[in-house]
Amino acid sequence: MTNIKNDKSLPFIPQYLRDSPLDIYNKTANTPISLPTKFNKNDRARCVQVMDKELIIRHAGGGTSSSIRTDHPIPRNAGVYYFEINLLNDPASVGLARKRFYLERHPGWEIKSIGYHGDDGMIYYESGHGSSYGPPFATGDTVGCCINYCDQKIFFTKNGVNLGIACKKIFAGKLYPVIGMHTYLTQIEINFGAKPFKFDIEHYAKSVFTKAMLQQYKFFTIRESEKYLEDNDEFVESDYETDEYETDEYPVDEDEFLESD
Repeated sequence: MTNIKNDKSLPFIPQYLRDSPLDIYNKTANTPISLPTKFNKNDRARCVQVMDKELIIRHAGGGTSSSIRTDHPIPRNAGVYYFEINLLNDPASVGLARKRFYLERHPGWEIKSIGYHGDDGMIYYESGHGSSYGPPFATGDTVGCCINYCDQKIFFTKNGVNLGIACKKIFAGKLYPVIGMHTYLTQIEINFGAKPFKFDIEHYAKSVFTKAMLQQYKFFTIRESEKYLEDNDEFVESDYETDEYETDEYPVDEDEFLESD
């Protein structure tokens, strides 16, 4: 019998990832995989002040460009991951970066990082020179970032609207949500899914997982058919007739859940 752990001992998982391969894995794994849940107060630029259960940050002055990482990286095994920030005042930047990203800079300015910047609406991808992407954002706006490992895409949202693909190449290794600020007293709140999102990530994630499941199911069906042909002189089509939409669960390979940098 499969041993399912007590929900209280499991890491937080947002609604859009419920019953996903990661969720299924965590329910039986000896070492469940954690998602980002808060800012990391020990992994920030010197001017960043962390407040309110480590979900709000403020620029405390004494410097300019200042960023902060989250407590955990985004596991590739999640398939899809999304978070949003609420700008309580002044523009900021939001993106993804590796652990070695220099936190006295904005996401996107350093290698292995990408950032959507509120002051000009540009995407910065491993460079200090931006590319046109979306509208600027500032006080009162909600900006989201989605990484889709299934299709190798990253996109951003503004006030619930998908702004389109920002890049089609995801860096190797572990990536963290990173938020950057520039102005004294800038204040930002982050949402990892404990509150409703403005963007309909549940619908998006469902479509991504359904597509991935059907592709994987189709692969296994083709592979089984080829093996049948190898083992038999005649192939009886009715023996392998299946409804491609009928499957008990999304296959999970436990080895795929071993994280590596």
